[in-house]
Amino acid sequence: MKTNKEIITEVTFLLALKNGFDGVSIKEIQKASGVSAGSIYYHFKDKNEILFHMVNEYLIENFYKYGDSIKSSNYSFIEKVENIFYYLLSFNKKDFQSLNGSVLQERENIEYFGLFSSIFHHHPETRPLFYKLHEESYKFYKGLVDDAIEKKEINEGVDARRFTIFIHTIFKGYIDLCVFHPELSIEELVEANLRIIEDVIKSPN
Repeated sequence: MKTNKEIITEVTFLLALKNGFDGVSIKEIQKASGVSAGSIYYHFKDKNEILFHMVNEYLIENFYKYGDSIKSSNYSFIEKVENIFYYLLSFNKKDFQSLNGSVLQERENIEYFGLFSSIFHHHPETRPLFYKLHEESYKFYKGLVDDAIEKKEINEGVDARRFTIFIHTIFKGYIDLCVFHPELSIEELVEANLRIIEDVIKSPN
């Protein structure tokens, strides 16, 4: 059973995907969730507090959970990278159950990334969360690279820091290409990037 706090956060997130966060009112959240206004204000002092909780729940916590699963896997470095590519554009398509149990339609990638991009630009008070996420992302990728070098999956001549920056940049650009160039298939983009990464890790310099 979901708590009222979880229900409020989920409903706000789903409404924000359709209308943008600023286009969602407390009244709409109340109506869609079936939770009373009193209960909403019991858990959150205002809509802005819901925003912070939503970013944590649907962006940052997702990353931590996924990162833990990858680090504990037995995948090779290239398999981990491939998995990350597909995760970046599939985890946000997860089916969310509505309160009456019906499955909601899968949301488009552009809605998910567009929502959080809009929040970053229009709600500067949330930016420390995004900066922290990018910092943690870099540490996560660096850990994968260091582990692969130790296991000799990556040529020892490869600079770990520079290669981590390279990987991080590729993931960011890959998301933008998938979102803004839907004519490109995910499979094609993943394959092209994996081949480049493989060339780098096998390079003697």
